Amino acid sequence: MTMRKMSEQKKKNVMRVIMLIMAIVMLFSFVILPLTVNAYAEDTGVSVTVTEFETGKLSAAIEDAKDGADLNTITKLAVSGGVLNSSDYGAIIGYPNLEYIELAGCDTENGVIPENALQSRNQLTYISLPANTETIGSRAFSGNRKLVKISIPATLRTIGDYAFEGCEKVEEFAVPAEVTSIGTGAFSDCKALKSFALPEAITEVPDYCFSKCSLSEIHLGPQVTKIGEGAFSDCYSLTDVYFYGDTAPAISDNSFQNVKVTFHTYESNEGFDGMNNNFVSVGYDLSDDSEYVPPKSAETQPAQTTEETSQTAEEQEPVSETEAYVTEEIVSETSEAVTEAAPAAAQPSSFSGISVLIIAVLCAALAVTVTLLVVNKKK
Repeated sequence: MTMRKMSEQKKKNVMRVIMLIMAIVMLFSFVILPLTVNAYAEDTGVSVTVTEFETGKLSAAIEDAKDGADLNTITKLAVSGGVLNSSDYGAIIGYPNLEYIELAGCDTENGVIPENALQSRNQLTYISLPANTETIGSRAFSGNRKLVKISIPATLRTIGDYAFEGCEKVEEFAVPAEVTSIGTGAFSDCKALKSFALPEAITEVPDYCFSKCSLSEIHLGPQVTKIGEGAFSDCYSLTDVYFYGDTAPAISDNSFQNVKVTFHTYESNEGFDGMNNNFVSVGYDLSDDSEYVPPKSAETQPAQTTEETSQTAEEQEPVSETEAYVTEEIVSETSEAVTEAAPAAAQPSSFSGISVLIIAVLCAALAVTVTLLVVNKKK
């Protein structure tokens, strides 16, 4: 055998060894990669409870409480024993897969939830507000399209512009009867909203307040003097408005745009004929004994912590009144909602470092193998 042939044979042997190694690496990667991904997936659904923190330093407190868990795996957060400020709400935003947020055990600075505080949370299905909440800032919870339940304390008095806009799955907001101000578009695009009790102190239905909601009927007390621009526009399920005042409220041409609604009032009332248009008809069909029943304050009672919601009824322990405000019905329904949402949240939003490394090795091995095959074929 000539030297040239020996050299060629040696090269072929080397390539065969390299290809064998690449094949083993690829096979190993295909076996290990699913295991690492599954291990990562199983680590999702972490609950974190912060029992105390210094205002403005919630981020550090969460870091300590999560005990090394990846931020993408945290789906439940309970905070108590402190006062939240704007930077603390910013810290909560840093956890993208939160489904359940329990804040009823803590307070918010000056009783105010800041503007844009927790808007557009992609996975959020339930939240309870801080116990001393008096004001919800503009767009504070807008765009939470998976939100199912929100627990609101009886201390609430002001709801800002577009505060809950786009909360598509919330069917009811238990707003306290003592609320004195509701902003423009506060509940607009809440597509599942089926009922609402307007607090007695509200004399005007704000512009676009309930546009694109699923209300079928609405009862307005005698204190209401105006229905704003687009207030009930595109509420396709709305058919009946019951008005218990003596004087017709002022309405705009588009207050009920794209809605066929009947305005029910007392037979003896006057001034309602001018309301008849393409969208509104007036029926003088309220009986004399029909009376407006003002809304009652939302009942409050202790809430369960995130750990307790996973227990059975026999295992649950009483919770002190200072910890939260939310009904058992809300907790049970929310737990179901979180469970239903779990499969989506359980999918890792990013691969772990090991998974990325294995994918890189796999791609490199594949590229080298293909190259060697092409070169070998040409020879």
